[in-house]
Amino acid sequence: MSDMIRTLAEATNDAPKTISYRFSPSDSAAVSVNYFDFGGKAEAARLLCFHGKVSFDDVRYGRDQFRAKKAAGLLPFGQMPMLAYNSAFIPQTNSILRVCARVSSDSTLYPISDIVACGQIDAILDLDADLFTGVVVANYKERFGFDFLNNESEVAKVEGVKSNLRTRVFPAHLANLEKMVGEGGWLGGDWSTPTIADFNFGPRLQYLRDQSLGEPFSLDGYPKLANLIEQFYELDSVKEYYKQNE
Repeated sequence: MSDMIRTLAEATNDAPKTISYRFSPSDSAAVSVNYFDFGGKAEAARLLCFHGKVSFDDVRYGRDQFRAKKAAGLLPFGQMPMLAYNSAFIPQTNSILRVCARVSSDSTLYPISDIVACGQIDAILDLDADLFTGVVVANYKERFGFDFLNNESEVAKVEGVKSNLRTRVFPAHLANLEKMVGEGGWLGGDWSTPTIADFNFGPRLQYLRDQSLGEPFSLDGYPKLANLIEQFYELDSVKEYYKQNE
């Protein structure tokens, strides 16, 4: 990453904070990753672009700036993350990862010439919804029409749902995900390098392990997944990204 150039434009009243990465002095931004000023659902795309040497702008909105952008109809689904590529605006994390991988010159990230490999990767990405939908609903009840669960009288029921997630839902899906780790330690096959499935699940599994429902969830019963997290964060590109953003 010795040729990489990083610049920072702090937020103003009119513009969000923008961190720009260029992997050649002559590069312009291939893509723009739009999200809030924390990791969340955009972290996979940021790390993927950095790993794949895709020159990009990491655009980080304040809440008021996000609301203004949403009100102006500039977010296709009214939410972020959102990717800007050429004149297109692309929402949804999995779609964003696929585009970023295809913009990269690293064809191993999403090998579109291999139908079966891409099918496996897509299936693993879709498992994210099975694993995390309960977490998202529990944490953002009103977003999904469950406003009444914010009532004090429903606290016990919500806690019961969280208990079910920890004891039944997580173990079932994590057991399936564990089976998808190949001999190389990456998801989806025996590839020796990561794909977009790993860039999604590296941060997501770390989140699940550390804070998904306000407390840690042990991955001791899933040694391959625990190793995947460690292996992911030991990637030179991932370590360099976080070093650049200390």
